[in-house]
Amino acid sequence: MATLRERVTAPAHLDLPVPVGGLTFRPATMADLPEVHGIALESAAVDEPLAHPSTEDFAHRLSTEGLDPARDTVVGIDADGHVHAYAIVIPVPTRDTAARILLGGSVRPASRGQGIGRRMLAWQTDRARQHLAGVDLDLPGAVDLTAPQGSSALALAARAGLHPVRTWVDMQVVLDDDAPRREPLPTLPAGLELRAATTDDIEPMRAAKNDSFRDHWGSQPMVEADWRAYLTAEKSRLDLSRVVVDERGDVLAFTVVESDPAAFGTRGRSFGYLHWVGVVRRARGRALAPLVVGATLDAVRDAGLSAASLEVDAENPSGAVALYERLGFVGGTATITASMAL
Repeated sequence: MATLRERVTAPAHLDLPVPVGGLTFRPATMADLPEVHGIALESAAVDEPLAHPSTEDFAHRLSTEGLDPARDTVVGIDADGHVHAYAIVIPVPTRDTAARILLGGSVRPASRGQGIGRRMLAWQTDRARQHLAGVDLDLPGAVDLTAPQGSSALALAARAGLHPVRTWVDMQVVLDDDAPRREPLPTLPAGLELRAATTDDIEPMRAAKNDSFRDHWGSQPMVEADWRAYLTAEKSRLDLSRVVVDERGDVLAFTVVESDPAAFGTRGRSFGYLHWVGVVRRARGRALAPLVVGATLDAVRDAGLSAASLEVDAENPSGAVALYERLGFVGGTATITASMAL
């Protein structure tokens, strides 16, 4: 098999999208975050009502290691300089088993149907090809776009050659006093400690995340800067996150919890979001997953939050969906990852 540099055809020079729908295009800057956030909120209300994007989410994306905002982002602006659309191309920094490029973006609902999204997506796929054509490794390459099931973004993706490969299900468990109690949890194995996560655990948790997700679809190891940015963000709740550690202090299982009060209205209740749940491969089969998730749900409930949510790969080979159902989670809406292999 040849390297990606040898396999992938990409434009040598890439111009910004041609003006369309009354918009012209330029690279995004941090100054655009408020308007980009507004577009994301308007789009979520139409496409994904349970979602509530934050400005932190976009700041994280723009600061992803290896991303160049001047070349990997565009915003569509009107004659007065207001942003009505945005697109971002994110090269995943690590390439252990594959080189992946993630596409994101949206068009303000009132501006849709004028070819803006199609024009931006064409630019994104060309920029993604440029990234992959610069990789001198013999690895699979993929361009991924994730969007709500049934959304116009997925229809655009299909026209651009990206086809559904994975389904992610939103699951929620209500933690009110009237909610059904879950089944008893297993006993913690001798020699292990289950406790709240601290800032000292951030790097050991990254090592655990990289190991536990190594055999998960589409996952590549997280780099230190990106991981730390997530776990030290304003909405991060290490006090509600949990770790299982062994006698040496190695993290064997963990949860990472976020809670954003601005998002509570989307679900009609306060909640904590389990962004990551993992068990390292050498510790699987010891019932650590239900223990660490159960302890997390207790922490979320004790903090006065009335629900917990997460997103799970519907085809997760470790049986995660069944585990969450046993803990009281109920499945709801879905998002789809559409991909193009190169």
